[in-house]
Amino acid sequence: MKTVIKNVLLGSVAGLAMVGTAAAADLPVKAKAAEYVKICSTYGAGFYYVPGTDTCLKLGGFVQTDYYWNDFNYLPSFDFGETYFKARGAIRLDARTQTEYGTLRSYIEYRLTYGTDSTNPTDTGEDVSAALDKAYIQFAGFTFGKVQSFFDYYADNNIWGIDSIEITSDENAIVAAYTADFGNGFTATIAIEDDTQRNDGVNFGPGIESDIPALVGNINYEGEWGGFQVSGMVRQLETDQYFPLFGVNDSDDVGWAVLGGVKFNLNALGEGDTLYIEGTYGDGAIEYTGITGSYAPFVVLSDLYFDPLTNSLEAAKAWTIAGELTHFFTPNVFGVLFGNYGELDIPSAAANGFDQAGFSMFNVGGSLNWTPVKNLLFVAQYTYGEADYDTPIENGFGNLVSNTSFNQVLLSVRRTF
Repeated sequence: MKTVIKNVLLGSVAGLAMVGTAAAADLPVKAKAAEYVKICSTYGAGFYYVPGTDTCLKLGGFVQTDYYWNDFNYLPSFDFGETYFKARGAIRLDARTQTEYGTLRSYIEYRLTYGTDSTNPTDTGEDVSAALDKAYIQFAGFTFGKVQSFFDYYADNNIWGIDSIEITSDENAIVAAYTADFGNGFTATIAIEDDTQRNDGVNFGPGIESDIPALVGNINYEGEWGGFQVSGMVRQLETDQYFPLFGVNDSDDVGWAVLGGVKFNLNALGEGDTLYIEGTYGDGAIEYTGITGSYAPFVVLSDLYFDPLTNSLEAAKAWTIAGELTHFFTPNVFGVLFGNYGELDIPSAAANGFDQAGFSMFNVGGSLNWTPVKNLLFVAQYTYGEADYDTPIENGFGNLVSNTSFNQVLLSVRRTF
């Protein structure tokens, strides 16, 4: 009996040993599966190989909350969001693969925003929006998709806020572009761009329809001391739709703009300090100057104006000069000062004294920024702007005024991942 029990026990132990051996044999397979998602160090931190491919992927994004206080002296307080909140979340995907032609890259940034819609100060309704901020493919020097316009340079760097002003050219566009790299920091880009978002139309009608997209080119340099960019843009202003209206003539059918910007790295002043200076000019393309990005003007802004004296459509002309200084007091605390000045000229006969007038304007602002830990940013920002009109305009109170202004205070926090 003891012998039988002993044999049974020995058999059970042997069976368990065999099971254990089989389980142990499985461990390397599971370990390999766990290790299959490998770090990709080719493109910097945060990239991982997509299992089963040679593509490296980086997943990231941010969550941001803004609190605003506004004061528009040309509007009754009930016509704009004096105080309001906004929240935004974004997801970013960056996929890169090495090929015999260089890096093949695709990038997506998708944003969801909730809060009060006060980008237009007279609209205080609830705003729930989803937007594809960027989506593009880069390959062998070519770029296809939605990116920052190749006309832009400074692009309002470090001016914070979901509803912040624009002091210079800053817009995304759908493009087809080619960038040539000449080495030593020099590149040149030629692009065709859908500039629908920069179309301000005619002062008495709908937006301008164009048969061809905008043609954009730039020369860019980046070096240890800083960098610079010179950009140009030309587009057709298709005005045939207005010819039947009282025999309107087409005196301006081409819009164009130029930009020159320079960046200085001021590491001697503080590690990471920068100074940007940029000037832009636009003829029939005022959105390319930043003249429309302020809350100060209270006029109808257009690329073309109807001049009753000549019975023709004439282009508006605008220019701005902008600057920004960023200074790090400590590695975790930095300040920003920014501002611009600009002028808009329209045919004097087109101004009717109520909602159209040429003007000069300026904006100034500053912020204090704190990063207590990596990827967490707190911002306190103040902005002030003024516009002075060539002829008096009617404000929101029904009064004719020669000057309008605004104040904005922003408190914001962003967590980037």
